[in-house]
Order: sequence, then C-alpha cells, then structure tokens
Amino acid sequence: MTPDPAYLFMSRGHADTYAHLEYALMEDKGFIVVTGEVGSGKTSLINLLIRECRGHFTVAVLNPNIARTRSGQFTEMICRQFDLDVTRVGTAEMPGIFRNFLIAQQGAGSRAILIVDEAQGLTDTIMEEIRILANLRTGRRYLVQIILAGQPELKQNLRQNKVRQFVQRVTVCRHLGSLDKDEVSQYIRHRLQHAGGSKSLDIFDNEAIESIYVHSKGIPRRVNIISDAALVYGYADELKTIGERVIEEVVKDRDINGVPIRDMHHGTTPPVPVPPGTDGEGTDNDTRRDIEKEIYALENAIYGINQGSNTVSSAGENRGEVGL
Repeated sequence: MTPDPAYLFMSRGHADTYAHLEYALMEDKGFIVVTGEVGSGKTSLINLLIRECRGHFTVAVLNPNIARTRSGQFTEMICRQFDLDVTRVGTAEMPGIFRNFLIAQQGAGSRAILIVDEAQGLTDTIMEEIRILANLRTGRRYLVQIILAGQPELKQNLRQNKVRQFVQRVTVCRHLGSLDKDEVSQYIRHRLQHAGGSKSLDIFDNEAIESIYVHSKGIPRRVNIISDAALVYGYADELKTIGERVIEEVVKDRDINGVPIRDMHHGTTPPVPVPPGTDGEGTDNDTRRDIEKEIYALENAIYGINQGSNTVSSAGENRGEVGL
C-alpha cells in the first residue's frame, strides 16, 4: 500500500505526467503543478522523480499542516527542510539566507527543488510566500524549482483571482487521471509480478477485474485495497482463482461494517468483517475465514500506525520521499 516507486505502473497518464515533470526540471521551467485524486499515484510518481534526480538536484519535501502555519513559518519550514539553521534568525532575514543557499548550490553545480505535497490546502498567504521565493533568480535561471502536488481542489484554488500572479508563473500543469479497464488489468498483473508471482499472473479472472474496475473507479490505491482483501478471502476459501463473487463479497463486507472501500487506509482502521449468516458456530472453513480476516484487520491496524508516523521522510537515505 505504500508509495513504492519499484511498484509504480506507468499507465499512459502516468508516463505523460512524468515526461512533463522531467522536461520541466531539465529545462528549468519554474512552477509545476500536479493534481489527481487521492490514491491516483501522484506520490509514487514524485518519489520516482526524486530518486532519479539525486546527484543533480537538492530536494526538499513539505507536507505542512496548513491550518496551523502562520505567515513567515512556511519560509522557516522550507529553510529547515534544506538543512539550514535558522534557529536565531528573524522572519525578515530568512528569504535572504535561503537565497544565499540557492546561489551557493548553483555555484556548486547543483539545483534546488521544493516539493509541496497536499498543496490543495495552501492559503493565499502561503501561496504568496511561495511566489516570492520562486522569483529568486540569477539572470535567466530560477534558483529554485517548485512542484505543487495535490488533490483536484488545487486546480480550483489556482483559478481564484487572488492568486492570479501565482498562476502566471505555472509553466507545467498536469492532472493524473484514473486507469481505464485495460490498464486496471495490466496494473494488477504488473503488481503481482513485482510481488513475486512467477507461476501465474491470472489469479484474478476477467469478471473479477471488471468488478474491481467498477468499484475502484480506476484509482490505483482502491485497486490495491480491493485486490489485497480479495486475496485474503480467496486464501481462506482455498481458491486458485479470484472471481467476481469474491470481489463483490469484499465490497459488501466493507459497506456492511460501515467502512466503504473508498475510506479504507485513509485515517481509519477497518473493523473485522464477519461473513453474513455466521453466528460463531459455523463450519471449520467459516472459522478459518474469520481468523484470516482478523489477521488482515490487524495488518491494516499496524499499517495505519506506521503511516501515521511516516507522512514525510526527511532524514537519512529516504530524505525527500513523500509518504502515502
């Protein structure tokens, strides 16, 4: 479920968006905006970009708590992400310190990239701070390139007159759409293969894939959630192939327990699903199913705890990678 670039499936939309990101960075195009639904793959795409850029760029990632960020704090957060010590520095001095750092980076043959994740929550005040920082340049070259990544609301926010000057600086704007039915099929096979499925990649039959596509609406993370649960159900029933019935049961169980598929792994821990018609006195197979589902729910709980503490990784080898 984590945004691992090794598992990234390059659909037509992902490949197109990545190509635009790569072009914008290499050609020094300034502001870049990437939008997409929750779970569409923005984070995985950006993490791949970060890995490819290492050695050529200095990268910092922010996923700020916008609601609690006051004017001036945002610039301080940026400085700290670039490992600048601004402990005893006043707010008015920080832009100058940041500019000197950027000039030094350029002199050393490196360039700086600032990635702001979940940017749909940016206030007008913070957008203005970003715009001022983005104006830092020497000659024709920008000193820092900025990528804003967020949900579709980000595009709506950028259409407001209050941020017109901000929008005028955006040179690349891409929206990451959902997968079509054929891509969902390819995506599932791709992930099975990368997970070590060497014997057979046809674990899900055509009807199951059709059902996954319908219920996930082509959003990769939803495909992951449904498929992962379906594998647990199939294992409990000792099935060789996952069919439509299993997918429909997964979706039904989630809705019965008041946790729709779209909300799983998004701030809540799904309760243990109980198959309709069982009362604790079922067959051995029913008991095994319940045990497998309890294990699945426990794994989800552990996953949720881990994700809560790893929204943004900013230290050691993983510095700069964005969390889920």
